[in-house]
Amino acid sequence: MTLKTLVREATEADIPAILDLGERFHALSPWRDRPFDREATERTVANLIASPQGVLLFNGEGILGGVLAPIYFGGGLIAQELFWFADRGGRELLDGFETWAREQGACGVLMVNLVLDERTDAIMNRMYERRGYALRERHFYKEL
Repeated sequence: MTLKTLVREATEADIPAILDLGERFHALSPWRDRPFDREATERTVANLIASPQGVLLFNGEGILGGVLAPIYFGGGLIAQELFWFADRGGRELLDGFETWAREQGACGVLMVNLVLDERTDAIMNRMYERRGYALRERHFYKEL
């Protein structure tokens, strides 16, 4: 039996729990080679919560943050995921993000698949494809 978690927009009162989740996510992510700055992350999270162009969804066990972004070559908006991490209820967070995107008038959702390992990469690719997502581009990063 699976218990559904309540997905809602985060508030300032949620920031300490969100920072704890964010720190755990950071430690598992390919970004762990950069130090986790709790104060900088808190500012980012607070700005995202306050922004009419962004959303931070929270379910007590996971987070999904994203923003509206223009499609630079053809007009319109997409909802761009910035981060997504959950112990439980991850798919429900994604459902909530897709709903938010539709309500904001976005014509699509752009999600990231962090490259953690081959197994996780394959699982996430299959999950995205089952939900109707298609690969559009890959991100590469260079430290300056």
